[in-house]
Amino acid sequence: MENKRTSRIIGTGLHVPEKVLTNQYFNDFFKEDVGSWLEGVVGQKERHVLGDNESVVDIAVPAAIMAIEEGKIKPEDIDIIIVSSDTHEYISPPTSFVVQNKLGAKNAAVFDLNASCASFVTALVTADKWLKDEESFKYVLVIGEYGMTKYLNWNDKYTATLFADGAGAFLLKAENDEEEGVIDSVFIADGSYYDYIGVFGGGTRFPLREETIQQGLHQLRIMKRYPPDINSRNWPILIENLLQKVGKEVTDIDMIFFTQINLGTIKEVMTNLNIPIEKTHWIMDKYGYTGSACIPMAVHDARLNNKLKKGDFVVMIASGAGFAMGAIALKW
Repeated sequence: MENKRTSRIIGTGLHVPEKVLTNQYFNDFFKEDVGSWLEGVVGQKERHVLGDNESVVDIAVPAAIMAIEEGKIKPEDIDIIIVSSDTHEYISPPTSFVVQNKLGAKNAAVFDLNASCASFVTALVTADKWLKDEESFKYVLVIGEYGMTKYLNWNDKYTATLFADGAGAFLLKAENDEEEGVIDSVFIADGSYYDYIGVFGGGTRFPLREETIQQGLHQLRIMKRYPPDINSRNWPILIENLLQKVGKEVTDIDMIFFTQINLGTIKEVMTNLNIPIEKTHWIMDKYGYTGSACIPMAVHDARLNNKLKKGDFVVMIASGAGFAMGAIALKW
């Protein structure tokens, strides 16, 4: 019988900048109590932000090195590097080019992937498909990085207090007859929300000119408010569709990881699906909201806290503005 080729996660990594902003910092800055809401509803206590002379590559590379070292390979063994994010080093060239050079991964093909904050789960499925289909590839490095604080208007308390910077990485290895790895996935998208929130300046629609800056389009802007239940409504549907696709029940889930945007929403979904709260893990209390990096960061942190073990049935579900959502099932 022909061996079934699978992909297995053999290393994870996490890195954040040294600079920390606490809720008290924002209480003092805005001269009002924003910290009670941030901690009580969103679940945030502090967040890490890039310094003036730091960029996303400065956090992506250390996270990648951590995953590579756990996987016990050399950078030149990597076949593909995927950098997943909507906050990149440059408009062009891709961030993955810079990361490849910094790592010395001279044999790797590279590309960036942008599905907003759903970028990492999208990239993880892409990596899995590539390893399963291309017999000449053995290792794929997937990095989720986020540097949204570089685009914030620090006088806007709704965005300045929420967003943070960080990076997480997975190293995947192609295996034969291995039980671990990505099982399946489901995705949905609704592009009618494209103009709700984003950094709209700097592209071809609004090039970075004086008038673009005067309009504040070079900064993260909330143009329209999303429906407040957009995640709490769609996440359970995605989870149920994914479980049906892989022939599992909600009770089979050992761990589930969500986009770390709002702790209240995570708890609501867990309650509605009757999943014990111990079966999820959150990091927004110490890392804030790190967008496309938050799921690999949460997974790595859960491992540090001994909340993942070999053979666990794991679900990861992510949301990205625009919007895109994706859910992945895998066996750890």
